[in-house]
Amino acid sequence: MVPGLRTVLVGRPRSRFQWTFDVLIAFFVLIGTFGAYALDVFQVSGGVIVLPGAATLVGFVVAVGVGARRSGLLVAWISLFAAYIGFQAEWTFLGLSSHSLGGKLAFLFDPVGLAVLGVASLIIGTVGFAVGYLGRLGVKRLGIQTVSQQPDND
Repeated sequence: MVPGLRTVLVGRPRSRFQWTFDVLIAFFVLIGTFGAYALDVFQVSGGVIVLPGAATLVGFVVAVGVGARRSGLLVAWISLFAAYIGFQAEWTFLGLSSHSLGGKLAFLFDPVGLAVLGVASLIIGTVGFAVGYLGRLGVKRLGIQTVSQQPDND
């Protein structure tokens, strides 16, 4: 059975609690990524940073989990984008100390930077979602085959 486009984008019909849970996951990814970079748990290894590696990895892992839970591509994309925004916010507010607040906000909400992060979120989030979705499907099918191949002990 092939799921419909709406099901793939927003997931299967869910309760308000599940929607709130997905929003909280994205929020905690943003705050967690910000905190991890601020506390030097995640480090940037110099050079021009287009996509921060640790934020990409965190977002990818969350997208795999979203795919496994079948919560929808939209949640995977938003979660990965939240990881990137957590990095951007840390870089902006803690790394650009000599700039004014207006300059910091202009850097954080730079349309080109947000577009790059958005496109990366779409691509990497889709791959992560697919890995999780197909992984769950494979485990489910493997479980069905294992159960059907067991001999009867009658």
